Amino acid sequence: MTEDRPLVSVLMPTFNGSAFVGETIESVLAQTYEPTELIVIDDASTDETVAIVEEFAVRTPGRIKLQQNRQRQGPCAGRNDALAVANGSLLAWLDQDDLWLPHKIARQVEVLEQDSAVGVVHTAFEAFDSDTGEKLQKWADPGIGAEGDLLVSLFEQGNLLASITTLFRRSALERRGLRFREKDFSYGDDYYLWLALSLDWRFARIEEPLAHYRRHSENESDRLGRSNFHARRAALLREFLRDFPEAKARLGHSRRLGLARALIDAAGFEGRAGRRTKQVLYVTQALAEDPVWTAKALSASRSEAQA
Repeated sequence: MTEDRPLVSVLMPTFNGSAFVGETIESVLAQTYEPTELIVIDDASTDETVAIVEEFAVRTPGRIKLQQNRQRQGPCAGRNDALAVANGSLLAWLDQDDLWLPHKIARQVEVLEQDSAVGVVHTAFEAFDSDTGEKLQKWADPGIGAEGDLLVSLFEQGNLLASITTLFRRSALERRGLRFREKDFSYGDDYYLWLALSLDWRFARIEEPLAHYRRHSENESDRLGRSNFHARRAALLREFLRDFPEAKARLGHSRRLGLARALIDAAGFEGRAGRRTKQVLYVTQALAEDPVWTAKALSASRSEAQA
């Protein structure tokens, strides 16, 4: 019986994902928890993605909603489109190429039902090679132990949550009228959301790998990694502070430290690319935010280079 259980809406934008999307959908349909709905927003795919999704929708009436875009808008906009038609009081994030273990949602719903102060539950995850299926042993999970009040940790350290592992309350968004951030094509909607939710809600962590992150040649994260996403992070942090000025008092000195860290990382990226002028610009900005920490970071970097 599922009458008294909250509906979970799974938000999944797709684009030319025919190689993997079927397996991803199967991992949603295999969840031991009910009720769930899968909202697929296809971003003008030119391969067989839509046909695959439609086939699953026919096989599982009422479980899958498909909406097609005529022009490509990007995954950030796609998740907002999915949110607009989702009916669930609980929301889950899933990309078209990743996988869930069957009991993922059930474990997370249990945590949310036990503590009304928790707005987001995330889990451990494992990365695997798409070609071989083998687990990537050295893949780092930055979210180990990340729970409770995460505002400072998120601001200082960056995005600690693997978004494909998250389940969160729709009411957490509604409290502040939040949607997903659309300032970039495919960057920052998750990180900005966790920062905003951390103003009001606690985070919980399940230290069991309940999601599998697929590594392959078309990963969006690889494309982002070729750009200076550290600079984007600094811009996002400033945007967050403008949008939520009450965060400044809670962050205290961490406000300057978090910005300085992002700017030094941005400077390092530009330095490795040989763009000296931009490197100096970001170092100057970091010094203006936190001169003591930045000076120590620069000294440590010089020492490592000389070693």
